[in-house]
Amino acid sequence: MRANKIVVYCIMIMMPVLLLGQSRISGKITDGIQPLTSVNIVVLKTDSGYVAGSVTDSTGSYVIENLKYDKYKVLVSMTGYVKKVVEIVLNKENISLPDIIIEPEAFHMKEVVVSTKRNAFKAEPGKTIVDLSAVSLGSNGSLLNTLGKIPGILILNDGTVLLNGQAGANVMIDDKITYLSGENLVNMLRSIPSSAVEKIEMVTQPSARYDAGGTSGFINIKRKKKVDSGVNVVLSSNVESGKYLRQNQNVSFRMQHKKYSFYTDYSFYKGHDFIEIESFRDYYNIENFDNNGVRIDMQAYRKFYSSSNYFKTGIEYEFSKKMTIGTYVNGNWFRRSKNENVQSDFITGNYSNEASIATNNIQNVDRSTLEGSLNLSYKFTQKLKWENSLSMLDFKQKEELDQVSNSSELSSKSNLKGKMEGNIQVVNFQSDADYKISDRFTFLSGFKSSIVTIDNNALYKSLESGKWEQDEKLSSGFIYRESILAGYLQLSQKWSSRFSAEAGLRYEHTGAKSNFESGIDEAEITRLYGYLFPSLRASYSFTEENTVSLQYGRRIVRPNYRDLNPFTEVNDRYLQEKGNTALNPELVNNLEGSWFIKSRYVFSLFYSIRKNPIAKSYLTETDSEVTIVMPLNLKESHAFGLRININNIKPVEYWTVQFNSSFTYKQFHWFETGKLYSNNLLTPTMQISNQFTLPGEWAVEAVGFFNGKMAEGQAEIGSFGAASLGVRKSFFEKKLNLYLYANDIFLSNRQQISLSNSVISGKYQERRDSRMIGITATWRFNSGDLSKSIRKAGDIEENNRINL
Repeated sequence: MRANKIVVYCIMIMMPVLLLGQSRISGKITDGIQPLTSVNIVVLKTDSGYVAGSVTDSTGSYVIENLKYDKYKVLVSMTGYVKKVVEIVLNKENISLPDIIIEPEAFHMKEVVVSTKRNAFKAEPGKTIVDLSAVSLGSNGSLLNTLGKIPGILILNDGTVLLNGQAGANVMIDDKITYLSGENLVNMLRSIPSSAVEKIEMVTQPSARYDAGGTSGFINIKRKKKVDSGVNVVLSSNVESGKYLRQNQNVSFRMQHKKYSFYTDYSFYKGHDFIEIESFRDYYNIENFDNNGVRIDMQAYRKFYSSSNYFKTGIEYEFSKKMTIGTYVNGNWFRRSKNENVQSDFITGNYSNEASIATNNIQNVDRSTLEGSLNLSYKFTQKLKWENSLSMLDFKQKEELDQVSNSSELSSKSNLKGKMEGNIQVVNFQSDADYKISDRFTFLSGFKSSIVTIDNNALYKSLESGKWEQDEKLSSGFIYRESILAGYLQLSQKWSSRFSAEAGLRYEHTGAKSNFESGIDEAEITRLYGYLFPSLRASYSFTEENTVSLQYGRRIVRPNYRDLNPFTEVNDRYLQEKGNTALNPELVNNLEGSWFIKSRYVFSLFYSIRKNPIAKSYLTETDSEVTIVMPLNLKESHAFGLRININNIKPVEYWTVQFNSSFTYKQFHWFETGKLYSNNLLTPTMQISNQFTLPGEWAVEAVGFFNGKMAEGQAEIGSFGAASLGVRKSFFEKKLNLYLYANDIFLSNRQQISLSNSVISGKYQERRDSRMIGITATWRFNSGDLSKSIRKAGDIEENNRINL
């Protein structure tokens, strides 16, 4: 055993220097006779309030880790007992405190309230943690709206997630990657109440423990902790209105009885939305490479009606102090109806209007998702923990299209009907071992296996001479199978009170086979590839208030399944979208250096390079004005810049400010017709959140963001932003919470896209029903003490790529 430790320490010596030392405290709470369970222990600091907290277990013991060397006050409290405050000084890494005795309250007296406000934002190397319970924006019914008000996070209308100004971030819930992206991700976030969420983690540099997918880290949504005992019920109702009305109804149920823990969340959403679109496309004369070809001006109005039912239910059972088993099931049923009217005008080189086409699209989409998981956790010792997770997911989609086009040039009408069906199954198994060899050295390892199966079919028919004939060009079938095997090692070492280090290595091997068949084409593609993904984090603390860190990580972006699926989505006779079976994964290298001042001011320099970046590209069919929107692998992309985070600043006692800003320079390069093209821009971004705490349980928030013009693939996304206001009031000892808000007050959150390549140039802009006023009412029943729930790390990275 001693020889093994020597080998491990020799490996660690080869790692770069790293992070500042921290202390751990432990002890026991009693009433002088016997240990007390479920006692609250809160560590406080005079100048900044809440630092950390815990509760005692069944033996009355507690452990609080990651405390910096300093002077603290420990507040011990429990219903029916007199509160007690103990002052401590931390000057070494592991401190065992004497037993703390608290006495039962012998008589009733006037209540003495000891309160402290937790900081809403906490910055760490590679991570920022947002405590929603400490900010009023956590009262805004929908999780989608709440995320949009957190500085550093932007979710665009198409589901693109921006983290600190960088696209490609994944979304996780309780350490598990979500199964949706694009429009499906937006619908899921809209259906989850923010009242069910405790914290949001923004991770820019994930460790080797997490899947290597994604370009810019992930956003981890931590749900509310389970109640320590008894029953806790939260009812939430949200109604908002712009041009149309939307509503979201939620119920959350938690129950803890001895060794059992049971929970259920249910949400129902329905409402209308619309998009107004204006665009033009200039087709170059390919022979002369000038713009004397055809121009198409398009105007469209899309009206949507959506409804969604979402639930998640689970149970955990503690067999013993060493073993816990849990299982959960969640599902989502989503239906959307779209009625779209499109007017396309064709203009020749001399700008005379030659023809126009009016198109009406009626589209109905049904999606269902059902996921189940079984989790097992076993503690061999206090230092060795083993976790296992088996997850299965089934995703189904049915889509029907009824399209009618009228052409002024041909004085004729064309009809097109389409039926698309898709089915995706994902099976995932993951096993992780966490071994704390000493107070300074921790070793983690694990492996993962995933299998993905896709079977999709599309059938299009057009009306020809009074008969419905199958359209061989658009109809197709697609079968896809993918397997991923991964393993990782993660080491962390505290070298001293100023230095610490963390290094990891992950290997992922992917095998994929796809079969595509249509009336005019067929293809079979097999791919096998494996990559190593190293990660490194190093930090040095000059003083208690000044810390620097350096982080590096390599990542991969596999095409999501919609991008791989070659189905054609027909918007009108001259605009189509389709997938690309020939897509290759992109590889990303990220480097980041940060300077932390008092954990409130963070300045970061970053650089990333992407090989084969996947981006939407705009093509034209030969001898045709049909625009094909298709994902392609570009040559490469570079991004570097400066990011500034300012957290928990209080200009006055009742005013708290959070601020995030970045300046990012992006370059994209690709080849067309043998010529190298590029797209590059410097993009400024800014997000600010102002929280005002007023007397009488009133709270006010004013938030806003601005995103400058941004390069993304072949396109340039125009600048956009929004400002929002909210007011919160609590009643009946905080059981009832009312929240009134107004989003996008100036109607400035409008997406604009311009593009130019070798065959086409154009602009696109849209307006949605984004200016809203709304109200959320939340009622809490029988709230009990909260304790930490077991977090599972059985990530299903592949599920995040589902976007049929």
